[in-house]
Amino acid sequence: MAKRLEHYVVIAERETGFWLTLPAPTGKTVARDDWLKLNDEDPEHFQLISLSLDAHLPPQLMPNEAITQVVIEQAVFVMWSDEVLQ
Repeated sequence: MAKRLEHYVVIAERETGFWLTLPAPTGKTVARDDWLKLNDEDPEHFQLISLSLDAHLPPQLMPNEAITQVVIEQAVFVMWSDEVLQ
């Protein structure tokens, strides 16, 4: 079975890439392989965000090692602010 990713939409500033809005869930899921194909064709809009639980936590705040190995991937469609204003 293909891995499914939660799908989000965000508005970003094109020059800096800074997100102007928080990622909004669409309530949909997408197949990871399909999203990667879309990313190959249009990486500006179809992005894959990976979050890791162990990103720069001090040793005393590290949860047990099994949990820190978890990587969460989300499919994010980026709408650029100059596209939204048109």
